[in-house]
Amino acid sequence: MLLEEIERASKIFKSIANQKKVKVISHIDADGLASAAIISKMLLRLGQIFELRIVKQLTESTIKKIKFSEEDVFIFSDLGSGQLNLLKEVLEKTQVFILDHHEPENFNHFNLFHLNPILFGEEEISSSMICYLFAKNISIQNTDLIDLAIVGAVGDEQDEGWKLKGLARKILEEGETLGKIVVSKGIRLYGRNTKPIHKSLEHSFDPFIPGITGSESQAVQFLSELGISIKENDEWKRLKDLTIEEQQKLASAIILERLKFSQLNAVDIFGEIYTILDREEELQDAREFATILNACGRTGNSSLGIRLCLGEANLNQVWEILEDYRRQVSEGIRLLREGNIVFSTPNANFILAGDKIKDTFIGTITSIALNSNIFDSKKPVFGIAESEENTLKISARLPKEIKNINLREVLYYAAKLLKGEAGGHTHAAGALIDKNLQNDFVNIVDRKLGEMLGQEKS
Repeated sequence: MLLEEIERASKIFKSIANQKKVKVISHIDADGLASAAIISKMLLRLGQIFELRIVKQLTESTIKKIKFSEEDVFIFSDLGSGQLNLLKEVLEKTQVFILDHHEPENFNHFNLFHLNPILFGEEEISSSMICYLFAKNISIQNTDLIDLAIVGAVGDEQDEGWKLKGLARKILEEGETLGKIVVSKGIRLYGRNTKPIHKSLEHSFDPFIPGITGSESQAVQFLSELGISIKENDEWKRLKDLTIEEQQKLASAIILERLKFSQLNAVDIFGEIYTILDREEELQDAREFATILNACGRTGNSSLGIRLCLGEANLNQVWEILEDYRRQVSEGIRLLREGNIVFSTPNANFILAGDKIKDTFIGTITSIALNSNIFDSKKPVFGIAESEENTLKISARLPKEIKNINLREVLYYAAKLLKGEAGGHTHAAGALIDKNLQNDFVNIVDRKLGEMLGQEKS
């Protein structure tokens, strides 16, 4: 059903696009930037005039800054499904195409073309994959953008346990058939092609390695105790440079370290590796590519990320941005470990970051906290950071083992009481509330979770 609706919507878009100016609005994360790049390339190939805007979130304030008229047609990618109430005025003027995978609002309009798998009762896929299917229906030439669909999907953590499933799996297999992607298996460590092995360990958040994640010195010592040298011929050794024996030794040691600290699913450190064949070596690992896109988006360099996707940027421009991104993530982990910004209630864990962690990074830090040994792993984590316009940005993450809580419902409930805004998924959601209402938010969320858990027990 989703595929049929994508085909129908793409035909309508193609019939009206050349009569109007296309305005594309997308999100700052890896999925959003990959989606924006796919749509941009599709429009360039159509010879279409368009305007692209990348936003942190789609709020009432953001919508007010966008000019719209009957001469425009809008594409929202990786956002929009949960903000349809904000788009009513736009819909009265012109057509709106939403290519999103977040929990949708129940709203219909003759000018709305809403492409979201949840609406059709189908398994979730990333927005980048929806954009790819849309672009492929516009022109078969756009099948060469399938690698960006995969990058967006892994950046959005669609590959639970590092393995794509369902419709996403079919798109991955299409990438293999087209000769764009190679699938292999290995240890789930980022930067296998680009980073020194000790840096890969230091920056490993999934799997989280207690005492080593976030500490370069401990990562170096860990490898030394295993007898694995970090250099060869004065060059840093990367994961891909290790022998099979060294990789087996490293895998066993990581599992033992996780068992020592009672990490949940301690042996779960392996997954699929998606290698892109016609990219520069630094961008061949889909997950490392996604990390670079996240770094670009969250440090205010979205245009560079999109140009990277389109093969129009010099990689030398990226490394400083990537180091800044990793530095800010490492600083966030340090603050978590110190414990001054963490707080727990009977039903939830909270990161009260204030201005110590940027609002563009609080989601990343919250995800890391969920996979760490810092909090009780049986409770959801809510990260709260100061944002613009006197607001607080909230990012919520739920352990996948918890099946009876929907975080979007929790945040929507709290935001409604506090006159804020909310959206997202069951296991990952976000909200904006007034800066002065943090304590009220904590109390409302803890009480709501208690009610949900109490109902489940009864």
